[in-house]
Amino acid sequence: MSVSRRKLIDGLVRGAAIAGVAGTAGYLVNKAEGQVVWQIDGAKCLNSRAGEVGVKACDLCVKECVVTHSAVRAVNEFSKCGRCSICPAYFDVKSAVGPDGLPSQKLCPRDAITRKPIGEVDPSDPANNFYEYVIDEGKCDGCGKCVMACKEPAGLGSIRLKVRHDLCVNCNSCAISIACPKDAVAQWKTDKAVNQQWQPVSE
Repeated sequence: MSVSRRKLIDGLVRGAAIAGVAGTAGYLVNKAEGQVVWQIDGAKCLNSRAGEVGVKACDLCVKECVVTHSAVRAVNEFSKCGRCSICPAYFDVKSAVGPDGLPSQKLCPRDAITRKPIGEVDPSDPANNFYEYVIDEGKCDGCGKCVMACKEPAGLGSIRLKVRHDLCVNCNSCAISIACPKDAVAQWKTDKAVNQQWQPVSE
């Protein structure tokens, strides 16, 4: 049975439309189940990737996020943190030295990092004291200054930027992703939004 060209084209268009709807539906199901989320690739992010030193921290995560107080936060991975007496992500190491031998100013513009001593503090040997640096995510807006300062050689790279999924509204087209010059913000697959073992959707 012969099929007219018009019917063939109509059939192809209809099939493509159905496939498109099915694809969109599948994407939305994955999204609803928390399998597709926005996340920052630290290997691409200007603030956290190795080799990007001596440059100004990128603040597009703050400026471009549609959420008033950006859904991006700095997170300290304590297993990698050196717990140093003078942390370059906490102190502005370029500021004048105070009477206690420490930099006189803090780096975070929102005072979102607290410095808590670990064990007894020996005032006679300040370099041998250790501290835990805790980020208050209620104050942090993801400006990236501490992340940039924490990179080697000054730091150990324990502080990274992450999208907090309880704050993210999961836009189909993330404004930060569009603005990011390094394509560091992308959709990633995960069983749960809190899982840290991210896998890009494209892989």
